[in-house]
Amino acid sequence: MMRHRLFMSLRSLSSLSAALLCALCVAGCAHGPAAGFAPSRGFIPEAELPDAVAFLPPPPADGSAAKAWDLARHELAKKQREDPARAALAARDAVFTWENLYASFSPAYGRTMSEAETPALCALLHFALDTTRQSYRRAKRTYRRPRPFAELGEPPLRPEDVRLGADSYPSGHAATAWAAALVLCEVRPANAEGLLARAFEAGESRLVCGVHWASDVEAGRLVAGAAVARMHADPDFRGLLEAALREEVALPQAPGPSAKPVDNEMAL
Repeated sequence: MMRHRLFMSLRSLSSLSAALLCALCVAGCAHGPAAGFAPSRGFIPEAELPDAVAFLPPPPADGSAAKAWDLARHELAKKQREDPARAALAARDAVFTWENLYASFSPAYGRTMSEAETPALCALLHFALDTTRQSYRRAKRTYRRPRPFAELGEPPLRPEDVRLGADSYPSGHAATAWAAALVLCEVRPANAEGLLARAFEAGESRLVCGVHWASDVEAGRLVAGAAVARMHADPDFRGLLEAALREEVALPQAPGPSAKPVDNEMAL
């Protein structure tokens, strides 16, 4: 009888140890590279994405009402440069690095994003934004639209931007920011308003810099929406998204939304 009780106790202890070990393994996997999911490729190639030339209208023609609107928005944006804080933000938004992207969206996302702390989320963003870049390349090559500073003979906010070529339509920065917000909204939907506001503001920064027309920025957002919609049919994107969702659940609870939509006259 004593031996039977001892055997049952040891078996219970063994089961508990196995359960604890399993839980630790699951927790460890959640924080591994991309939470254990390895995509078969780094992005969806251009040939498999919706052709922006097929669904976007051409850039506004000279003398059209749409071009008049572009010129009016350009003048409004130049006035915003008089605000040192807004000018500084526009200059920061102009510099694309992954670290800058994470820092830019982390407040609205509600937690710090980094390769070390949120590897699955960062892997998802890399795939999504590298794919988005593929989605607007043909339109830029096709239209070769001059940038505002070049067409109007005005200096841009950042002197180094004079090196930018005639590929203004659509805006790649605006497309990238909008795609980032759409993807982040799927992982933390409660923070959608702040994330979209940050992406909208980043697009408007291109007008403040004087390197894009308003229609370039709007077209960039449309291209981003089409690209993200296409990504949902891709198994690599879906796997990365599921990994990011598992990672979000495994991480300590983050605070709620921390950014409000921006009150910006450029939103007219």
